[in-house]
Amino acid sequence: MKRFAIAAVAAVTLSLVSAEQADAQIVYGYSRPVVGGGIVTGRTAYVPGAYQSYNSYYSPFTGVVQTQAMYSDMFGQNYTRGFGYNPWTGLGYNYQYYQPNYFLPAYGGYNFGFRRW
Repeated sequence: MKRFAIAAVAAVTLSLVSAEQADAQIVYGYSRPVVGGGIVTGRTAYVPGAYQSYNSYYSPFTGVVQTQAMYSDMFGQNYTRGFGYNPWTGLGYNYQYYQPNYFLPAYGGYNFGFRRW
């Protein structure tokens, strides 16, 4: 019993001495090669009541780029944005959608066309 009391006092003392503000978030991420060439990257962050995600694809062989970012929270607010581009064909696209809450419809836009350098 004496050892338990000493260990408990030591644990409490150590936790009070080294107490810092802890960020309540969990972050996951990866980067992986894809069959056929290219690299896929993804990142996701979870915080209390919300999450944010980012995904991208890049091919060093063709130069194709695609990206998407998303955000959502517990109040129904959603945001999505993405774009892509193929330098061989000159075709590109981008889109953006936003939904302010659960009750209002989403609004945004989509563009598709040629891009010249």
